[in-house]
Amino acid sequence: MKFVNRGEAVQVRESDGHNRFKWTLLKQGEIIELSEDVGINYGFEKMEITQGKIGKTKVETKQFNDSDFFNELKSINGIGAKTAKDIIEYAPTKEILIDKIKTRDGLPFRDDHEKLLRERYGK
Repeated sequence: MKFVNRGEAVQVRESDGHNRFKWTLLKQGEIIELSEDVGINYGFEKMEITQGKIGKTKVETKQFNDSDFFNELKSINGIGAKTAKDIIEYAPTKEILIDKIKTRDGLPFRDDHEKLLRERYGK
């Protein structure tokens, strides 16, 4: 099952299947494949993947549980659920979005949405 780390960076112990283990640093917003009980014990958020088809092409879509950040984005007047999902895919957490606003010249969103995000998180 896939999980996403919504908290601070954490060291995760992984098995390679041959009685050997390695430690992986999982940073905020990164995705990892773990068994369900291990992912829950680390406090990661489940990420459900739904498979479907577009024409004859098989596709996978990631579905996250509604987070506080997602709800905060939707509460901004002028940003709807679809745009909030696009923002979450670009920057999974508020901290990552703030960093991207500070380090990048332009965001990959419409000008009015970019202006709203810069007003709210660019301080």
